[in-house]
Amino acid sequence: MEATGDFGPVPPGIDLAENQQTQMLSAVITVMIIGTLAVLLRIYTRAKTSKTTFGLDDFLVFAALLFAYGTGICVIISIKFKNGWHQQALTDSDFVSLWKLLFAHVFIYSTTVTLTKTSIVIFYHRIFNLRWSLYFAISIIIAYFVAVITTIAAACRPTSYFWDQYIDPTAKGTCIDVPNFFFVSGIVAVLIDVMILCVPVPVIWKLQMPKSQRVAVTSILLLGGFVCIVGIVRVVFLYKHTQSKDPSWTIAPVFMWSCVEPFIGIVCACLPTFSSLFRRWWAVLGFKKSSKKQEDYYDAGGSQTRRSKQQASEDEEDGPQGDEVQLTSFPGWPLNFLRKGGRDDAELSNSKILIKEEVTISYSVQ
Repeated sequence: MEATGDFGPVPPGIDLAENQQTQMLSAVITVMIIGTLAVLLRIYTRAKTSKTTFGLDDFLVFAALLFAYGTGICVIISIKFKNGWHQQALTDSDFVSLWKLLFAHVFIYSTTVTLTKTSIVIFYHRIFNLRWSLYFAISIIIAYFVAVITTIAAACRPTSYFWDQYIDPTAKGTCIDVPNFFFVSGIVAVLIDVMILCVPVPVIWKLQMPKSQRVAVTSILLLGGFVCIVGIVRVVFLYKHTQSKDPSWTIAPVFMWSCVEPFIGIVCACLPTFSSLFRRWWAVLGFKKSSKKQEDYYDAGGSQTRRSKQQASEDEEDGPQGDEVQLTSFPGWPLNFLRKGGRDDAELSNSKILIKEEVTISYSVQ
């Protein structure tokens, strides 16, 4: 394929027919579907299987999903302007449109990840008594958002120089080193993700509960580590972009991973809220297995009394479900994860922890 654009001759070894658009579309459409399903399942869980009402963290995740759609739409539209093609295949008009989309994409991406991270921190606030640590985390998240938005908004003077510098040698203006800023801000974003993951871990390991349960709780929360991995992959491609002389080619995976990361973050934010739904499904599966055993028993002449006792036991187990995480009797609020609390357990109701204590006093009269 010969050069059809306005960026000069094709360098040796470059195939202008090569492009990355199939991979981009496949990845973006997949994560959009998964992210949407995760939020819908979260809404269903809150409405049908959890005693916890909708909270600010739920609304923030829903808002994040809407903005995440914006990142996906930017990627899909960018296909029209040959995002993922070598620069020599683009016209000046293609490149300007692509870089305008990139400019908008930065604002949408930053808003999406900020909403998602804030949602996770507020979810922690539902569960853990870490007020000042969480306030600090939210302050860092918001400060990062403001820094990125203000820097990009003022990155080039005039703003049009953000894209004109690539197509017009006579264009006048100034810009910061935008590719390197993207790279550094990507590293900071990953560090913030790690900080958010680590906030509750020390508290969990101080709880008076079996080690296996502490491991289970930590593992569920650390599923958010997937978004850190995606963030690192994004940083790698950002670094490659800083070294590139073919920006329309190297910006394509940055576009793609900057859409994948927010949706993966949304999924990770939703995962801990599914536990009450999983308990319900597990109870249903267990009931079916138990029912089959009971039928075999009755066929063999078993007593109605035994059936009644078994059914009553199952009905008791399938009683009102707590929130996605229940806190139980701990001199400071221990965690009972993914199991039902008894009458002596602390109950999580209306986002508050109620702890019931029994005191026995013995005395003798002389």
